[in-house]
Amino acid sequence: MKKQIPLLLGIITSIIWFTEFFFQSIFFENWKANFFPTGVKIMSASMLVVAGISIIRVNWKKIKYDNERWYAVLQLFAIFLMVFLGGYRGTEVGTPYHSLYINVYAPFNSTYFAILAFYVASAAFRSFRAKSFESTLLLIAAIIVMLGKIPLGESISEYIPRVSDWLLFGPSSAGRRAILFGGYLGALTLYMRIFFGLERSHISD
Repeated sequence: MKKQIPLLLGIITSIIWFTEFFFQSIFFENWKANFFPTGVKIMSASMLVVAGISIIRVNWKKIKYDNERWYAVLQLFAIFLMVFLGGYRGTEVGTPYHSLYINVYAPFNSTYFAILAFYVASAAFRSFRAKSFESTLLLIAAIIVMLGKIPLGESISEYIPRVSDWLLFGPSSAGRRAILFGGYLGALTLYMRIFFGLERSHISD
């Protein structure tokens, strides 16, 4: 039963989604408007509980056995503080939760991604080598795109931003669509495997 019930639910759900896409009816409209949002909320809440328990266990082990335990202590303190403030005073504008989110989390988030962008760029520069025609072409395109997004590129030549936009919305867009199309075909293949009961990796042993 531990395998049959999840397999049956997956088949029924795939049949409903497949039928709803091609046939319009009141039943499918009600199912999308009522049952589906409720199911998503239940699954999201369940995953949040599991994720919370997991992150507490991982950080608790670090506090007990790891030398760099202060990072784990700080993370657990921040988690419990935000949960307490959100549950005690709410998350509306003007509450301590909202103030911490706007004044602490948002600047930290922007700083983190800014540093990460420079780290990725420096790592790519140090590891990338133009050893073939394709890699040389990729390197030149990357340099043109980066120069086209900063004032320095426009000061060098007015054509650099134009070529940068053409690379982004021309070849890059075509390649991105091809990758997405391949992903859609993979998702369709996975759907068909679930539909016929061939895919069982989502079923626990």
